[in-house]
Amino acid sequence: MRVIKLMSLFLAMLLFSGCTTSGQAQTDLFAEFTYTHYSSGGTPEKYTAVILFEQSCSTFTAYQVAFASCNCRDPLVSYLSVCYVELLNTKKSSEDAAIRTITFGNNMGLYGDSNPNYYILEYTEEYMDENFVQCLVGAPKSDFDGWQGYGSQLSSVDMDAVSGATVTTSNVTSMLKALFQYHAEKYYSEKNK
Repeated sequence: MRVIKLMSLFLAMLLFSGCTTSGQAQTDLFAEFTYTHYSSGGTPEKYTAVILFEQSCSTFTAYQVAFASCNCRDPLVSYLSVCYVELLNTKKSSEDAAIRTITFGNNMGLYGDSNPNYYILEYTEEYMDENFVQCLVGAPKSDFDGWQGYGSQLSSVDMDAVSGATVTTSNVTSMLKALFQYHAEKYYSEKNK
């Protein structure tokens, strides 16, 4: 009986020794990048976005990114947006890398913003997906680099269609601009030299 107890203790020590990790290892688990977050009225602040998932293949890299889009709600009901986006890897320059796919739904993301918009009830998640998010497909890094900030839109987006959702569209665009920079540094650094 004593041998069984000792073997059980030894086995438990072996099993649980592999489960402990240092705090440093945990902080390196997810990549992060900084983007400019805009609150109502356009007040800019530096926020951190977290890459929950990153997988690269020969033609594109898939990302799942958690970030704060809207922070106007009570903290009890506010939550992060999760964007699934694929960025091309095959262009000669990082400036030409473009969005291949983007979604906040389809079990790959989470629309963490007001649904519907507080000011325009027609601005639901579905409306924003059709009139803003899907319009970003094909947009290259160079378009995001030229983006003028809060209150402006990329040329691929109809400003009139989303003019009442400035915080949402500005924060999504700002996060994507910063993600493109991360993508360029990681996947194009050798190509650009």
